[in-house]
Amino acid sequence: MREGFLWSASTSAFQIEGAYLENGKGLSTVDTRKVPEGITDTKIASDHYHNYKEDIKLIKELGLNTYRFSISWPRIFPDLTGEVNKKGIEFYNDLINELLKNGIEPLVTIYHFDLPQVLVDKFGGWLNRETIDYYEKYAITLFENFGDRVKKWISINEQLMVMYSKDFNGIRNIEGNEYLKAAYQMSYHMTLAEKKAMRICKEIIPDAIIGPSYPFQVIHPYSVNTEDIIAAFDAEEILNYYLLDLCVKGEISNLNSKYLREMNIFPKMEEGDKEILNSSKPDFIGVNYYFPLAAEYPKEETNKNLPLFWQSMKFNIKNSTVLPTFEWMPHGVDPASLRLALKKLQSRYGLPTIITENGLAYSDVLDEKNTVNDDYRIDYIKTHLQECKKAIEDGVDLMGYSPWSFLDSLSGRQGFSKRYGLVYVNRTEDNLKDLGRIPKKSFYWYKDVIKTNGNSL
Repeated sequence: MREGFLWSASTSAFQIEGAYLENGKGLSTVDTRKVPEGITDTKIASDHYHNYKEDIKLIKELGLNTYRFSISWPRIFPDLTGEVNKKGIEFYNDLINELLKNGIEPLVTIYHFDLPQVLVDKFGGWLNRETIDYYEKYAITLFENFGDRVKKWISINEQLMVMYSKDFNGIRNIEGNEYLKAAYQMSYHMTLAEKKAMRICKEIIPDAIIGPSYPFQVIHPYSVNTEDIIAAFDAEEILNYYLLDLCVKGEISNLNSKYLREMNIFPKMEEGDKEILNSSKPDFIGVNYYFPLAAEYPKEETNKNLPLFWQSMKFNIKNSTVLPTFEWMPHGVDPASLRLALKKLQSRYGLPTIITENGLAYSDVLDEKNTVNDDYRIDYIKTHLQECKKAIEDGVDLMGYSPWSFLDSLSGRQGFSKRYGLVYVNRTEDNLKDLGRIPKKSFYWYKDVIKTNGNSL
């Protein structure tokens, strides 16, 4: 990899911190969501809040030069009084200082799914423009308190998921096309909020860089039929470029504009919004990539069992019939599609990219030697890193790689049954055990890759 490549790993606050109401933290939308029976919640998670020093020792041992984590919005602003929770600031100051003491640069996500529940209760969350102002104040608070040490920021993680997921956005009382229309309105307000944050970031921290983190959906035609090729094109246009065009270019493409108006879901805009959308531009694009999708022309009614964002009159999402699959990845695994994603982003936007998430979910278990021999994860990360190297050779400006995730963490709907970590957390859904940290085989493999700056791949 190039000199200065960011070797990282990712986590998010609600998935690892625990301490969900400790030291003044307020409730978030992920705290109040309906948790499936038999699945653990956010109260303890991986208990990183009480074990961050031990975790940073492991980060240092792994050899990371960067660590991507998120700050819990309701840990900083637990209510609507406008008063900052000093204990929240103190925790993240301690975390950042410990990272820097160990030679690890923080890459901080401002907002990763955990919207303060009070904003939903009072205003309807992202449905209301009031939340833009609260996000702006929250971002300013982070820049002012941590900007002397944090120079790399992510504005919003996976806006696509926030706009559609009721678990994340907290809008749980509407359905159908009304909810779809609400999703696009929420997304538009999030874009206005992050554009404000990008501008303010540069004012407060002139030497900082900031960008979004998106779940880029590489979508292949289900067949060589021209209709399926067009369906795959339309799917990428809607799922990827609607959000990214607004963020990077400050505009909605003609194709997406026509689609949204035909569906009667075009977001309501106000005077002055154009100035906000064009007031700033991201410095990079974070890419969350796990697997590709396949699309076919819709010959029948939309599959209502699919996530809402994969339901459209323009395409049907299908499982691949040729790619290798895993328990938690039924759509198939294809490392080369990551290279394709990076090339598409470079071609369309001309911005640097960083892989902010990429990983394999598996129901890992400890063996009789108290280890996890996750060769399947090693193979996944290795083959995707090899495609990153090829993308760089093709001319892609790739800043770094941050697999999901450093630590086994709480998955939104699957708890601790679905594990991504390089480090095993010794707990189950209903038994905390000792919450011990046990590096997996992939941990030591990734450590060796980092030592050679990727030359060992």
